[in-house]
Amino acid sequence: MSSRRSCFSIGLLVCGLNACLVVPVMLAQATALPEAPQAPTLRARKVAPPNQVVMVNHRPYMPPTQSDLRRDYLRDTYGPWGIASTTIRASYGQARGKPEGWGQDLPGFGQRFGSAAAVTAIDGSVRYGMEELFHEDLRYIPCHGCSLKHKIENALLAEITARHQSDGHRVFSLTPTVADFSGPIIVHEAWYPGSSQGPLSGVVSARVVFATRVGVHLFREFVLERRHKDEPEGF
Repeated sequence: MSSRRSCFSIGLLVCGLNACLVVPVMLAQATALPEAPQAPTLRARKVAPPNQVVMVNHRPYMPPTQSDLRRDYLRDTYGPWGIASTTIRASYGQARGKPEGWGQDLPGFGQRFGSAAAVTAIDGSVRYGMEELFHEDLRYIPCHGCSLKHKIENALLAEITARHQSDGHRVFSLTPTVADFSGPIIVHEAWYPGSSQGPLSGVVSARVVFATRVGVHLFREFVLERRHKDEPEGF
């Protein structure tokens, strides 16, 4: 019985990931077709003049290509940032002993890590699909030379906004929120045991996804952005 349930869960996850990746990208490519030879596509919207450099967070901004978005998706989901977020969430669940049905031994940690990895994959796939569909830029851009306040604001705003691909200015976006909730809801509904099963438990656990993503942003701001004091804002 457990073997069938595992197969069903894996199949559901694979189908969900394929739908999140393939369908939105296909729709995005379809909507990007011009209605006439002279009409520009959405991705070719007006940009700054050649002699004008658009600055975002004190660094030059370049509108992302499809290759840039795909590279960021792979790095953020399956690269160091994705692995770090997955490990933190699995360790947090292990320390709290949640869900209780998985125990606190090595196999229990393996189950938590596998589930956290599935959440990370779903989260990243939803972000990438919606990013392509709505022509958003969800790449995280650390704030170079910014004050403490602005670095923290930048980390928090990254989870409720996106950047307009024409000039990089922030716009409110539901994409990060939808992505952060999608993974936990699907995983909790598919294979979590006991009282931890169900979409409501997934909604509650989405707070951990949000917290780990903001934590990674702050790490990039204050640890990896080594020159953040080189060009102070003056306030």
